Amino acid sequence: MMDIQRHLRERFSELRDARRGSVFLVEHGLSADELDELQGGVRASVRSNPIESGWWDQNDLPLLVAATEVGYRYRGSGTDFWPLLEDELQVELPAPSRQRIKDLFEHATGRIRGARPPATAWAHAFHLIAWPITHALLPVEFHRPFAMTLANLRVSVAEADDGTLYHAICAAAPFPSARFATLLGDIDLVVSLTRCLLGQRDGEFSAEIIERLSDDLEADDVARRGVAIARSIQRASRAVEGALFVPTVAEIRGTLQLRRANSALMLEAVFPPLDPGTAARLRVSLRRRRFAPRLWGVTTRVPSDQLLSGLPFALKFAALPAPDTPLFPDIHLEGLEPPDLALLHSFQLRLAPPLLFAVSADGEVARQVRGSDVTGYRRYWLLHQRGAGPSGLPVVGELGPLCCLEVDPERDVGAQALAHLGYKVRFGVSVRFAGPPPVRREDAIPAFVTGEHRVLVQRRLSDEATLRIDLNGHTSVMGASEVVRVVVGGGEQLLEVSSGSDSRGYPFRGVESVPPPLAAVRVALRSEERTVGALLAGRLCFVVDSFAPLGGLQLSVELEAAGRRFSATGALEPLPQTVSAEHPILRKLLAEDVREVVSSSGTATLRARVGHLAVASWGLEQTLRPCWWDFRAGTTLLSEVGALQFGVICANDPVRAPAERPPGDDAHLLAPVGLDQAEFGAAAPFTSLCLAPARVQLALPSVRKPGLARRRRGAGLSVGLEDLVEAYLRWALAETRSAVGDLRRGQVSMLLDAWVTELCCGAEWARAEETLPPRNSWALLDRACGELGLGHDSYLTLTDAQEVKVRRLAIDEIRRSMPGLWSRVGPPSELGPDDYEALDRAFASAYSALAAIYRARGDEELADQLDEADPGDDPALWDQALGRSREAIELRALAAMLLPSNSAQHLMRLDVGDLTVDEVADELADWSRSSRTALAGTPPSRDTLRAIYALWVEPELALTADWRSSLDTLLAERAVARATRYLAVKARDARRGAT
Repeated sequence: MMDIQRHLRERFSELRDARRGSVFLVEHGLSADELDELQGGVRASVRSNPIESGWWDQNDLPLLVAATEVGYRYRGSGTDFWPLLEDELQVELPAPSRQRIKDLFEHATGRIRGARPPATAWAHAFHLIAWPITHALLPVEFHRPFAMTLANLRVSVAEADDGTLYHAICAAAPFPSARFATLLGDIDLVVSLTRCLLGQRDGEFSAEIIERLSDDLEADDVARRGVAIARSIQRASRAVEGALFVPTVAEIRGTLQLRRANSALMLEAVFPPLDPGTAARLRVSLRRRRFAPRLWGVTTRVPSDQLLSGLPFALKFAALPAPDTPLFPDIHLEGLEPPDLALLHSFQLRLAPPLLFAVSADGEVARQVRGSDVTGYRRYWLLHQRGAGPSGLPVVGELGPLCCLEVDPERDVGAQALAHLGYKVRFGVSVRFAGPPPVRREDAIPAFVTGEHRVLVQRRLSDEATLRIDLNGHTSVMGASEVVRVVVGGGEQLLEVSSGSDSRGYPFRGVESVPPPLAAVRVALRSEERTVGALLAGRLCFVVDSFAPLGGLQLSVELEAAGRRFSATGALEPLPQTVSAEHPILRKLLAEDVREVVSSSGTATLRARVGHLAVASWGLEQTLRPCWWDFRAGTTLLSEVGALQFGVICANDPVRAPAERPPGDDAHLLAPVGLDQAEFGAAAPFTSLCLAPARVQLALPSVRKPGLARRRRGAGLSVGLEDLVEAYLRWALAETRSAVGDLRRGQVSMLLDAWVTELCCGAEWARAEETLPPRNSWALLDRACGELGLGHDSYLTLTDAQEVKVRRLAIDEIRRSMPGLWSRVGPPSELGPDDYEALDRAFASAYSALAAIYRARGDEELADQLDEADPGDDPALWDQALGRSREAIELRALAAMLLPSNSAQHLMRLDVGDLTVDEVADELADWSRSSRTALAGTPPSRDTLRAIYALWVEPELALTADWRSSLDTLLAERAVARATRYLAVKARDARRGAT
């Protein structure tokens, strides 16, 4: 013991001399084995030397360290600390011994400049154990609340001074307990701890204790999440005068409600709508990463659109979450940006039965009760764990591990149940605000617009009785058949209602304005190139989006050019949906005669209208180049200096440079020859024109594939990368005069695109890309159902056409009823029995719908057979069909070849269809920095990655970038080529509306 005492005395003296602040006894620096040895020595010494003896005056540090270790592990209010220490020391500690230990702490603190308990109510109430707990620095019980406090910080730790940081920490603390408030009372302590744990060490604590705290925080799932979020925000946020560019929204508290539909009971959750701008930005960001969390880690996945829609969504779970489980347990692993982390960290929803719900008048919906006062004039539903609720109450239904009971306060058993749960039942006076709902329905205290006139209506008042109403000094009297009008004032208001001896207060709030509602449907252009050529070439597309996955909306698209107007209308599938040249509505609009009119017009206007919900229009111009094609007297290439020379490129030899040659019988390209790029610019050589005869074979004529040389320029019969890219840009950006010319231009562009891919990404990648199936998720599911025979009733014989019709009707029903299906498909699969039943039920509905069609045609016999169909399949077959579709959607054949392999999951999660070229360039820049060990050289610049990606998705935009310099990276870094190509393929599919 004397050796241990000497070692500890030297250790704490060194810490005292090396810092300005206090020393904590938990900073002993002992290993686990050394600590076990110390505790064993203390136990032996206590048996031979009573704590009251003077022997401990010279050997106090081992005993105090042992007590501090108990304080570090201790969880409780303060009454059961000493029994734990007695178990540790294996000796009884009466009141004099406890006081003696406290005195030893005080004496040691004077020698080593140790920490003293702060002057708080808890420290005064438990003045003995406050010493070992204070010296424990950050006890285990404080790990979770302190980690949550760090995650709530909205100031930069690196930039803020100590005073600013301390006030931010106090504001971020989530409802601190009395003991945690004791920790927060020490300004220097919490500021230094915050800086150390968030990477701003200032030497106030030993390296050993910071490492120990970090390890213990990492071992706790909830604490690890909070610290990870805090570190991510601090690492990635920019500081301006100490303020971080992250939202400072308050807690976004969701509510629960119960709904009874078709004799089934559902538990639903709803979050309040965010600010429209914030909601729109967050929705795009979460879609980008396909964020669909499992709430508390126990529910089925919930698509981000449902979380942000402001509408109720069903919760499905087989087990209850553990206490204190965060709503999004793995949010720090999703790779989200700091503003998104901060927002999602603010989402709160509590599922801790028993829960009480007030039932609506129709008995179908019950909303969660807040507060402890309830009226006795309505029914309630009580949700509790099975076997744990009160007896004698009727059962409403069951939800997994929960059971729902009906409670009537007017019955003795119901009143007793509510009283046992802590609710106070009132049968006195009652009024309600009639008219439109409050500004925010989810608020516990209703808020109305200042100056608004609200109507008060009495409830349950007899004909003879009257109510006295007092508001801001004004008194009114209300009879049974009367109403009272109230003018809403600003700020907090209290409406007092009384009748005889009964009285009740109704708090409400007056606000200046109502936040603007989020648009139900939005239409936004995705393409950065707003030209007539982009529209006709299929490079222009727009997306129709909504706050929820709505379906069946009517889309009308109008195109106005040369004084004429063309239009097409059709139904949209569940939103969001991309509308491009391949979409049925736009394809119908861009008929041959329309193309001819638009291509000869200098400008055009494209307008999209979704019913009466949304409208958007875009002005389109001809591509602006220093040279242009003129068709008034033949075909000539003009510029400001006059006519320019051009040559012919045949479709069967698309890589050859333009030259004077016969065009042949098929399509051909006209392109400038010998242009001085210094005079006309880098884009001028790609001012090309694709001409074609009125009739050609649908298939592309035989094209000789040249030898591909992995170099910039080819030699002899081979071609290099720059040769291929120049040919690709000529064909991809060519103007067309007819649908046949556009067809050939697209076919040749795709062929050249495949050769560029083979040269940059490798022949293996190119072969895998060629064999990729169509990636429309629902079309893939349709095909998989047909191949596996899903939804087929073996007792019913149908024609092939009828089976196809049944599958299509069933897939439409699945899309409508299960909009978040793909976010829950494995691996691992999160579908449950109810989901498989819903899939089978979709086919049953399809048979009924087809029966109605044949019955309308008069075929009663076939209709009756279809009505009797009873489809049902093994869940394993459904898993197989869904797995096939999911694998094709995520391009797993390509993702398996991404380098480095550990980056594949991040790229697979990105939904690039909603992103601009610049946003994808930012993602690729982050990817390249994190994957630098797999690259041959330094990570390429963002501009280089942007140019490479634009070559494949926005070739017109690539002309404005330095795409020639980026070719060196494509040749040298196959990992970069594959990553950009993978995202480009996903973006093309999304813009075609493939997923």
